[in-house]
Amino acid sequence: MEIRDKELRHARPKWPEVRCIQCNRLLFRGIVEDMEIKCSRCGTIQHIGECKQEEKMNVCNR
Repeated sequence: MEIRDKELRHARPKWPEVRCIQCNRLLFRGIVEDMEIKCSRCGTIQHIGECKQEEKMNVCNR
């Protein structure tokens, strides 16, 4: 049983890593369409994905 558990742990899919542009801390692994995330280490806010502009609110401040 122990060998089987180790094999399953290594069989996880490799998700792309997203890291902070300032301090290189790993923020998350995965794929997202649109996201804003704040680094807990340095406080940098990153916009990930495409920018969309809605009627009264600018979603992406690039």
